[in-house]
Amino acid sequence: MKLQRNLLFVCTGNSCRSQMAEAWARVLACDFLDYEVTVSSAGLEAHGLNPGAVAALARRGVDISAQQSKLLNERLVAAADVIITVCGHADANCPVIPPGRKKIHLPFDDPAKATGSDAQIQACFDRVCEEIRTGVADLLDKELPVINESGRQLGRGDYRIESRRRSHDGFVPVDVLGLRHRLFQGGWSETLRREVAVRPRAVGALLYDVRTDEVVLVRQFRAGLVDEAENPWILEVVAGLTAAGEAPVDVVKREAMEETNCPILDLIPICEYYNSPGWSNEKISLFCALVDASGAGGVHGLDEEHEDILVVTMPFDEALDMVKAGAVDNAMAIIAIQWMALNKQSVIQRWDSGARNR
Repeated sequence: MKLQRNLLFVCTGNSCRSQMAEAWARVLACDFLDYEVTVSSAGLEAHGLNPGAVAALARRGVDISAQQSKLLNERLVAAADVIITVCGHADANCPVIPPGRKKIHLPFDDPAKATGSDAQIQACFDRVCEEIRTGVADLLDKELPVINESGRQLGRGDYRIESRRRSHDGFVPVDVLGLRHRLFQGGWSETLRREVAVRPRAVGALLYDVRTDEVVLVRQFRAGLVDEAENPWILEVVAGLTAAGEAPVDVVKREAMEETNCPILDLIPICEYYNSPGWSNEKISLFCALVDASGAGGVHGLDEEHEDILVVTMPFDEALDMVKAGAVDNAMAIIAIQWMALNKQSVIQRWDSGARNR
């Protein structure tokens, strides 16, 4: 039986920060399979949904256009297990919390107060949106700890990093950690030595043309396969790494142009996952990107990054057959193509309903 948790995010006007926090909590809570999580937000006042917040989340594949700005009331406070204030005014003026309820202050800058050009204001909304995503993710890790077989809860407080040093600072930096963690049967592990490859968030996208039922893939040389694969030139989805402060959706748009010369017409989030958590902190954000593939082809990539990328366009069914046959053998491409096999009809319906005109 799942544990129940009710989270309430509060700010002054329930128009921007608390609305974004509510949305991210809904998305991220799906990863916590031991819990049934209810999420809501409210304000000391109700200022209406901020269009900048709606747009910032839409650029990340999250739709909050149906959310409503609402006033904080006794019923919402009484129902919440955890009340999270996201601005100083709400924190100072939040009503008295009933016994047994937990209150957390998680402040963020107010992007609604941003000034400057349209691009500068959008950049502020994007920055705060990503900061809220990170803050909410950390909050959920702490408030929704993993439950082990004996019923004890394990979370961030159940391991200790005793030492950490950078052993290699090349193309893939590597940290050496000395750490201990609690054991499922009780007690603590010995001090373990573990190497962790330190990577920025990676982003991948399966480029799909609804009109022709084709996918756009890329083929390039991969050094990690020189000892294992018969052919280290493998077929992949478009992918890249985030720069500091860069949103995953912006990486998709950038990499799609750099690697295939295909502009993105619509973007659908697929999933997020850790690529190989036994040795790396690399987290993958995976999307389906709707494109016009009529001009796709040729060799692309940035010379300064030594990229030599061949664009490969093929019918979707052919790509799916290659997955079944093992000819596509990397995680991003396998997950994305199998997702498309399960969700193609809804993707087509999204397109037909007018997404291509956005």
